[in-house]
Amino acid sequence: MVEFVGPTVELGVSKADLAEEITNLENLEKLFPEGTVKDFLANGAKCSFKVTGGVLIHLVMDSSAHSSDIILKMNTVAPTPIKFSLEVKASSTKAGCSCFVRSEAEVNPFTRMMVEPALKSLFDEISKGMIAKYPLNL
Repeated sequence: MVEFVGPTVELGVSKADLAEEITNLENLEKLFPEGTVKDFLANGAKCSFKVTGGVLIHLVMDSSAHSSDIILKMNTVAPTPIKFSLEVKASSTKAGCSCFVRSEAEVNPFTRMMVEPALKSLFDEISKGMIAKYPLNL
């Protein structure tokens, strides 16, 4: 397994409120800046979307994986070409919460070179979307 970690961001929303918002998968689309993903669909515990390059990603929530710091965990399902998990981890702060997106993927070294830039870019975009939606009010 290879781990990919996005940037840590400070948000002006409580950890509980963030968890409540993003576990409704219909709200995830709002965290992607415009033009980042296409054809976003959410249905209960599943969602799918196309990322830059036209790769279609299908994710399903993994409710068994939640812990005190993991507020959302999803795993890819067929026909997504690469098996990976996507987690949002958060901790409470005085101003709201601090969080980041991480992933574990089953990839060989060659595939890693191909998917790492795409996953890092996706995580950067999700982080930017979170900052835009939940700015710190200091």
